[in-house]
Amino acid sequence: MLAVELEGVSKWFGENLALDNISMVIEEGQSVLLLGPNGAGKSTLLRCILGIIDFKGRISVLGLDVRKHGREVRRHVGYVPQNIRYQEGFSVMELVDHVSDIKGVDVFLDESLSQFRLEDMAYAKVGSLSSGMRQRLAISLALIGDPQLLILDEPFNNLDPVARNRLSELLGDMARRGKTVVVSVHTMSGLIHSFDGVAVLNGGRLVKMMKAEEVVRVARPVYKIHIRVEEGWRTYNTENLFATLKELEEGGYDVSSAWIEEPDAEELLRTIIG
Repeated sequence: MLAVELEGVSKWFGENLALDNISMVIEEGQSVLLLGPNGAGKSTLLRCILGIIDFKGRISVLGLDVRKHGREVRRHVGYVPQNIRYQEGFSVMELVDHVSDIKGVDVFLDESLSQFRLEDMAYAKVGSLSSGMRQRLAISLALIGDPQLLILDEPFNNLDPVARNRLSELLGDMARRGKTVVVSVHTMSGLIHSFDGVAVLNGGRLVKMMKAEEVVRVARPVYKIHIRVEEGWRTYNTENLFATLKELEEGGYDVSSAWIEEPDAEELLRTIIG
């Protein structure tokens, strides 16, 4: 069964064409990186896939038409939006209960929050959380119910390198367990080595779909990791961001305060698109 199928999907906002006749398929168990510059239409496409906004064309998710069965689709999907908004007065525990009720599953609070070390924040109000903590919470909520399909829109926003590494490991683990993972990014964010394929959007159009290994061969993205040491800063160049971060952490370096310099996104896109 196909996890996601789009046929001739277009979306207009007034006179602005946000998505232009996009057709694509994502097989069950496949991990896909949705890559494109800001304004390419990535968030709009993901919201269409979830049935949150209307569109022209046809979309089915896990065999269900999202127009007819949008609510049922969303019960089986874990989703992290790019812009996270919660009721400020809700506690973390109340949000976990709310999401578990929507998905119709029973959860253990500590288990839901331990993935990103949020156990001590269970009774904290969302309004008191930092932007990084809110991002960790959003990902933790998306994982409730062990969804068959996980859709993350710019999930690395506001995450420190340790949390980014943890998220990369979780995504890799889900892919190995046969889950379908779709992640939207405007840079490759070090994920390329963990994914099967890359779908490139630009100007609302799907301009190319490639295997991840092909992208690595063509683009060869290089990341710079700047680590604080006693004498100042030390820089490591790597093509495999998360593998190097893990090695540095295991070597005793404090990677939580590391500064990661991403490769130039526009140059990478030009290389990939050709």
